[in-house]
Amino acid sequence: MSQYSLPSQEHMDFLWLIRKHEIDIALKYLPPTSKEQNLKLLELGAGTGQQAHYLSNLGYRVLALDVPSSSYKEARIFPITEYNGEEIPAADEEFDLIFSSNVLEHVVNIDKTLSETHRTLKYGGTAIHIIPSPKCRIWSFPAHYIWLSKRIWKKSGLGKFSKASAAPKIPNSTKDWLRTIFPFVHGERGNALTEIYYFSTIYWKNLFEKNGFTIEKIYDNGIFYTMSNAFGTSISVKNRKRLSKFLGSSCIIYIVKK
Repeated sequence: MSQYSLPSQEHMDFLWLIRKHEIDIALKYLPPTSKEQNLKLLELGAGTGQQAHYLSNLGYRVLALDVPSSSYKEARIFPITEYNGEEIPAADEEFDLIFSSNVLEHVVNIDKTLSETHRTLKYGGTAIHIIPSPKCRIWSFPAHYIWLSKRIWKKSGLGKFSKASAAPKIPNSTKDWLRTIFPFVHGERGNALTEIYYFSTIYWKNLFEKNGFTIEKIYDNGIFYTMSNAFGTSISVKNRKRLSKFLGSSCIIYIVKK
């Protein structure tokens, strides 16, 4: 078993609802694959492999990569190649397409990763990256305390569980206590407040162009959620789409070309 605890089933269900919506939007900008044009696609940070599995079923030849420390390691449903998080185990210009969803903000050496995606993508190839938006970061501050209130309610014993292990664990380290009490940093740059900038289109456009990519289009994902997952599946995807019209979209979809 992995040393990292497996996310709850509620979290996994919620995550797939959101990711399914996002990948369906991304597919509008992916060239269709066929027997005559059997496109090879790289997914970075594949997690459980659900999106890789979905894309594979559509006919793409998918290489799914993730790091050995992934918290989704024990829940994989698709063959995933583990790598060191920097050097992509592939030849130059091997892929027609590159895809990542809510991954790049977690990459420490982002220039190295983007240069590797540039190296392995064919000339004229398309890369689609889904990245949290500044509005997602802003709304995650109040959502954190909604999540914390629910956590306290459940731990008090007043909440109902199908089994005892479903109750949230009490933090057992100073770091865990701080992450529980205060809104935590989501990615690898800055702090919870300065992430508003690090999730901005200004920041990412500059990074993509710096690493040799041309920006084709930038779209909102048209759905609202927060990093705290305060309400999980209790708010339907349909209602989250409605909320995005007032509260903003939680991710930005970047379509870039080599």
